[in-house]
Amino acid sequence: MAAGRYLCLDCGLTATKAAVFDGAGLQLAEASGRTPVRVHGDASEIDMDEQWRLAAGLVAEALALARAVPGDPAIAGVGVSGHGGGLYPVDAAGRPVRAAFTSMDGRAAPVVEAWAREGRSRYAATRHHPWAGQSIPQLRWLRDHAPADYERVRWALSAKDWMVFRLTGEISTDRTDASNHAMIDLSTGRYDTEAFAVFGVPEMVGKVPPVHESAAVVGRVGGAAASLTGLPQGTPVVAGMYDVVACAVGSGALDERSCSLIAGTWNINSAFDGRLLEVPPSVKTSLGPDAGRYAYVESSATSAGNLEWFLDVMEDLCGPQTGGRAALYRRIGDGVEAIPPGADGVVFLPFIHRAHLAPGADAAFTGLCAEHGLHHLFRAIFEGVAYAHRAHLELLAQGGLERPRVVLAGGAAASPPWCRIFADVLDRPVETSDTAQAGARGIALAIAVGTGRHGTYAEAATAMVRPGSRYAPDPVRAAALRAGYARFRDVAARLGGKTTGT
Repeated sequence: MAAGRYLCLDCGLTATKAAVFDGAGLQLAEASGRTPVRVHGDASEIDMDEQWRLAAGLVAEALALARAVPGDPAIAGVGVSGHGGGLYPVDAAGRPVRAAFTSMDGRAAPVVEAWAREGRSRYAATRHHPWAGQSIPQLRWLRDHAPADYERVRWALSAKDWMVFRLTGEISTDRTDASNHAMIDLSTGRYDTEAFAVFGVPEMVGKVPPVHESAAVVGRVGGAAASLTGLPQGTPVVAGMYDVVACAVGSGALDERSCSLIAGTWNINSAFDGRLLEVPPSVKTSLGPDAGRYAYVESSATSAGNLEWFLDVMEDLCGPQTGGRAALYRRIGDGVEAIPPGADGVVFLPFIHRAHLAPGADAAFTGLCAEHGLHHLFRAIFEGVAYAHRAHLELLAQGGLERPRVVLAGGAAASPPWCRIFADVLDRPVETSDTAQAGARGIALAIAVGTGRHGTYAEAATAMVRPGSRYAPDPVRAAALRAGYARFRDVAARLGGKTTGT
């Protein structure tokens, strides 16, 4: 049984973070830096070497901070989570072919649209309709627009796989990431070779990495990585998982009574199940971190990012507020709680980025009157985001994934008023996690299983995950917000067309 601490690296699109956890799942140290994403037109790219240098420096920083915390300083294992989607192309020498494509890259959108018109699909096998941020569409774009680069690709990796390679020198991926790219036949758990032919990149069949369970030890920290990071050479490194699944695992939402909600830039709603279910086509079905478990995800860019957009617009007009965003969030929360449920008839549609929840609808405030003030707008934003999460959960429920327990993570989870609104809108108790880095802790659980400290994820979760706060719905507020949700759906339908959900 391995003792010691766990180093967890999380490579998100906004931030890259390194965190150290102890064997009880308590976070001891964290270092964070902005992910070097470059956006130009439809392109969204990351310099792969720059990302590795950032990550290595953050690991060194987190380890230095953790050494100041009493206890066993030994690092028992390392793991990585990363953003889903994207393409990190590596040549035969292990060097980047070019900048990585992120999952927000839109250059492959015309390719995906053409496939839809032509009726090309492997949905029956992969349970994913292709989208522009996945690696197969991005590989096809590369083949069509940069054939010399396409020919140089030896390995098509994901964000976390590139980090694992730099740490260990080993090429690998895990079940969650590979299936999220629609590369896996979910009935067999193996690569769906027909998908590569159907979508016009048959040469890539032999250029995708071996697939492992997320807790599998796939290599050990090499000498060069040890010198850069301060990690002991030879430390075991597990395969890891993509960030949505990692967050659900780290939140303790592993059982078939629970669902995980991430209210951040994206509105992400996920649940695990042992059955391969027939779900609405918008639900992305992937393999779970271990055998016998599937991950179901309903998502759109309709969550707390809407509040950040609104605050950015206000700051452009009025300038930054005294005390920074943290103090501003507290003032907003106090003001929101002074407004009655339903925001006195003000409705906000959180569609600054369009979403399949209401095709054709854009973001909008409706129901405004002269007596409304700024905090009515904030209350409407809080409620509109919660309504969008409810719509996603209804789609999961249509596929047999009704869950009584909700665990909330992301920026909204740090706001007690927003958490209360979630509980009332969903009309069920809402729990938060005891750590702000649930995704990194999910990787800590995988390391604990992979290095033998715990035999299963359930055992690891019992030992390493504790609830944060719990918010019960209030019957009066919940009734008012049921009426508010009906208004929300009606407004979305009138402004943009038919809404999905129930």
